[in-house]
Amino acid sequence: MAMHSSVLSSLLRYINNTKKRDTNYSIAKEMLMHFDDIPNVTIHEMADFCYVSSASISRFVKMLGYENYVDFKKQCKDSIAINVDYSKEVAFAGKKEMKPIFESYTNNIIGNLDFTLENLDYQQLERICELIYQSQDVCFLGLEYASLIGQHFQIKMAELNKLIKIGNTYNDHLEIVNSLNNNSVVFIASLEGGYFYRNDDIIQIIKQKKCKVITLTMNHELKPMKEVDEVLLCSKNNSNTEGRIALLYIIELIIMYYYVNYKAAIS
Repeated sequence: MAMHSSVLSSLLRYINNTKKRDTNYSIAKEMLMHFDDIPNVTIHEMADFCYVSSASISRFVKMLGYENYVDFKKQCKDSIAINVDYSKEVAFAGKKEMKPIFESYTNNIIGNLDFTLENLDYQQLERICELIYQSQDVCFLGLEYASLIGQHFQIKMAELNKLIKIGNTYNDHLEIVNSLNNNSVVFIASLEGGYFYRNDDIIQIIKQKKCKVITLTMNHELKPMKEVDEVLLCSKNNSNTEGRIALLYIIELIIMYYYVNYKAAIS
């Protein structure tokens, strides 16, 4: 099953990026205001909330990448029902317990950064940066926070005269990988490996095109990691999102290494 960006992310991205305050903008805004109600709201009731027709609602959710309103409602329900960001310790904590939780969180971040640095293979960095430099097509795949890291990677590498293709949604990723060839380089940021299992069709296209695959992960022993060209270890703990910081850290190291090695060639 293809993994969508979360419904909230899709709606917020539409609100943030659209310049025209049209019918679709109003629909997105109303859906955000009634988000918790969506799983129990029919398409006709949602149309009433938004002061539009049911057909307008149907067109809008399809534009976001959902098959239909039923699929959209299911994704909303799944998003509301699942709270994966924090451990039970944090989920059930009171205000008085926050100091030790923050201390533990910070220590885990420091531990993750130390782990990433200790496991850094400089010959591997050399190979990766060479692949980036030589390839005409480099893309970065990841969802949610990883896609934000991808945007940062894209900006910094553009400053070094290297274009990185990125996308925010499953459909974006599908379009990108279909445009690649066997000289392309694909970065996949997936700390716990979920991207591989939930986007098998995208992974199969990448394999068929024989692209070079570089994975940023903490779960290097998963079966899909045995089939990629390079695995960059980042983080050893992600119980309360600590791995996000390590993911940014490893990207910064790649950018820095690339700059030092190729600054003369790109100046």
